[in-house]
Amino acid sequence: MKTITSLLLSLSIGAIGIAQSGKNVENHQLTLNVLLPGIIYEQGLSQNSTIAAEATMGFAYVESSFTDDGFGIYPIGRVQYRHYYNFQRRLERGKNIAGNTGNYIAPTIAIQGGKAVIGNLDHVSDYFGGIGVVYGLQRTGQKGLQFRFEVGPGYFFDEFESNFGIFLALKLGWVVSRK
Repeated sequence: MKTITSLLLSLSIGAIGIAQSGKNVENHQLTLNVLLPGIIYEQGLSQNSTIAAEATMGFAYVESSFTDDGFGIYPIGRVQYRHYYNFQRRLERGKNIAGNTGNYIAPTIAIQGGKAVIGNLDHVSDYFGGIGVVYGLQRTGQKGLQFRFEVGPGYFFDEFESNFGIFLALKLGWVVSRK
């Protein structure tokens, strides 16, 4: 019985190793954002999926006749499960997929502070949160320069209210670690 259990365990571990070696995504990828400072760590999970954790800064500007105009830069934390769905088509056309270059769908969770790190626009709430799904496209060049665009519906909330809105992100960065 121990021999059969050992054999099954060895085959399972071997199958996991084979499946992971066939990944299209990077095993680990660290990217530094340039436009608004931030860092993203993306971990390969399966052939075409990753989990991405991001710590970055967000910008807000308000112009109103009821209150003082203002702007603020806020800390933001985000987590995404990214499924890249067009790697096979890109490979068939001879295009690059290195650096997780592709299009993806990603459930997203984000949390943002309500007090501006820089600027005069402080919100009444101490935090803002959002849950949604984004469509994203990410392109990484040979030298590591990376462009990313995301858009999708989200449910946003704070201590006092909640509503629906749109996730929107435009990132330019540099990939620090690659295959």
